[in-house]
Amino acid sequence: MVKAKVKKEKSKISRFNYQLQKLHISSLKGIKDFTLEFETDKRVTAVVGINGSGKSTLIHALACTFKPKGKQTSKDFNRLSHFFTPNKDASWDGSEYSVEFNYQELNPSKEPKITNKTYTEKYYKKPGVKQGRWLPIYARRHERESVYIGLHELSTLSEDKNAGRYKEYETEDLAHESADKIKSDMVYILGRSYEKLSSCIIKKSGKIHTMFGLTHNGITYSEHSMGAGEKRVLSMLYALHSPLISNGGLLLIDEADVLLHGVAFKRLVERIIQRSEENKIEVVFSTHRETISEFSSDVNIFGILNTGNGVIAMPHTNPQVMHQLTGTLSHPYQICVEDALAEEMILNLVYRMHLQTHVRVSKFGAWSNAFAILAGKKLMGQDITNTICVLDGDVCRDLESRESECKRHLNGDDRAQDRSEIVNQIKEFKISHFAPDGEKGSPEYNIKILFENSESTDERIKELQMYSKSIQGYDDWHIYFEKMTELSGQRQVREKILNFLEETDEWAEYTEEIRNWLSDKYAELG
Repeated sequence: MVKAKVKKEKSKISRFNYQLQKLHISSLKGIKDFTLEFETDKRVTAVVGINGSGKSTLIHALACTFKPKGKQTSKDFNRLSHFFTPNKDASWDGSEYSVEFNYQELNPSKEPKITNKTYTEKYYKKPGVKQGRWLPIYARRHERESVYIGLHELSTLSEDKNAGRYKEYETEDLAHESADKIKSDMVYILGRSYEKLSSCIIKKSGKIHTMFGLTHNGITYSEHSMGAGEKRVLSMLYALHSPLISNGGLLLIDEADVLLHGVAFKRLVERIIQRSEENKIEVVFSTHRETISEFSSDVNIFGILNTGNGVIAMPHTNPQVMHQLTGTLSHPYQICVEDALAEEMILNLVYRMHLQTHVRVSKFGAWSNAFAILAGKKLMGQDITNTICVLDGDVCRDLESRESECKRHLNGDDRAQDRSEIVNQIKEFKISHFAPDGEKGSPEYNIKILFENSESTDERIKELQMYSKSIQGYDDWHIYFEKMTELSGQRQVREKILNFLEETDEWAEYTEEIRNWLSDKYAELG
């Protein structure tokens, strides 16, 4: 007797814990050769820029990166054709971008069963291929749940002439497992004491339509009477708490600040940070608001600037810098620095030279933004002779590396003179004591050593020097002033140390390039 062969069931491979790494646009809707980078230690990314800079294009591209899990074949605002629909003015032929992402893969038939992987998917549209369809085809994309909240959701039924079709509805408690959290977030963000969230259900011709409902001051109302701001915040919170995208999903919000006043927007960002961490959701949103810079420790802030001659990426940027690039400066001279410590040191110099009414000091974040700022000014035809960008002195220290960074932001043989002028406007603090190999924070470490090596007859300074010498064995010296505050119990300890060092010859050498530039500008003022 011959035994029947038993067909071995193939082990199913599963993929999870997706995280965006990089979006690179080769050519899409006026953006060329642009890279948006994500940070692995931050779940929230804010894309910041003025109107027309291309923020929405980045959000739309990300919305089409993944397809839903399971057998669902499509959903609204998840296909490239939803955002980039061919028409008589734009075929989108030749458009191309790529997305790099990390994920974990479980393969029961292999050891180790779970592996970490990185993949880059290219999306493009070739002319003449099945009427120029976008590739790769939707079915071949990686599966990851995502939600897109765009500007199409701004309108309410109070603005819909066909709203009457939804006037007959049944009201019941909001069918959401986190309804209480959504309500508490609504109360916090909008500052209104909502008593209840509801679902308004319309059953008509075998179809079901659901709307939001709210109860405030004893009055229950649906989207017929709801404010556009209320509806939008409710939509964002509903998605942020959704079990569909919890544990690895992606939430994309275009213009998160629209219709919200300043305080409400800040509170919304606070809740986005909190809930994204609790629910393990990756969030990317665009905004105009400069106040987003207050969340730089928790949010990856990525600036995008359209100069009219190209789009420039400005990672870790301070939005105030972008405002200065595109607005009118009230001060004739501009100094841009990396961080708050450099800002304080420069401001001290400016005030000592009585130039505070002539010089504006601002932070630009990542050191590479120094070149982006000056390149942006050049592309917009602005004069840069009255602007300098000051590096901390621990990176990009030689002419070759600066010229190379200039080419990254402003390439082409016809731009050689512009690049030369940009390099001339890059200044740096002259560090004399670098942190030991493998340790970070050379600017702070340099100040620590300068302070400890300086002589003083002031007993209060001697006491601070003693505290400073006791701070040892750290891998990151950015914590130096924090530790000095803890040990001394003095909140203004950084100010005291800087004021003391400003009287030393070593400090004059440390700030020489900036002092010389300011002296030249002082002379120009007569």
